[in-house]
Amino acid sequence: MNETPKFLSETWGLPIRRPEPGKKTTFFGFLRARFVTGLLVAFPLVVTMFFGRFLFDLIDRWADPISQQLFNRPVPGFGAAIFVLGIFLLGVLAHNVLGRRVLHWGEKIFARIPVLRAVYTGTREVTRAFASNRSKSFRRVVLVPFPAADVWGVAFVTGEFDEHTPEGKRRVVTVFMPTTPNPTTGFFLVYPANAVKATDLSVEEALRMVISGGLVTATQSRLFPAPAARDAAP
Repeated sequence: MNETPKFLSETWGLPIRRPEPGKKTTFFGFLRARFVTGLLVAFPLVVTMFFGRFLFDLIDRWADPISQQLFNRPVPGFGAAIFVLGIFLLGVLAHNVLGRRVLHWGEKIFARIPVLRAVYTGTREVTRAFASNRSKSFRRVVLVPFPAADVWGVAFVTGEFDEHTPEGKRRVVTVFMPTTPNPTTGFFLVYPANAVKATDLSVEEALRMVISGGLVTATQSRLFPAPAARDAAP
């Protein structure tokens, strides 16, 4: 029962198959299998390296005027060093009582700038939500009808409350539906509690599914649990 998941985890989910007993692999089949596997291994590495190089060059270009003043020439890596040092100092300030007052004063300044206010406030709330305890931020993973009635999107329940209607109280849930491949952006939606479908996915599994665009996915039984399991969900 557990042989296949264990084998898949050992192979990083790559299309590596156990050799069938008694079946010989041709030389070209051997080359083709290794080449395809090499491409799948190289793709995320190359994308990550290009993205890292882009960020490295971008930060270095911002620090070029400083390095020109100090060393009379651009110094490779000087901007990255300043960036890392700046992040560390921000962390030191956030852990210090006086530093938190300084940061709070800086937030008030951003809150008074018309355009930057919306950008800073939105990104701050998103990062705080992802940095906090997920068991409190995201209560459970559900499927919501979006963008049509017969189409389902993966979302996280963030709150529940009772809506007062002419027919009486109705249970309503608020959800955050992240976008692929960047889960820090998405949609805030409100649904009747009976309009969403419960899943057996954990928050971490659902996030991996969203980031990978469904390439890293759970089994169908966990994404669409049996009706008895759904009815028993809180």
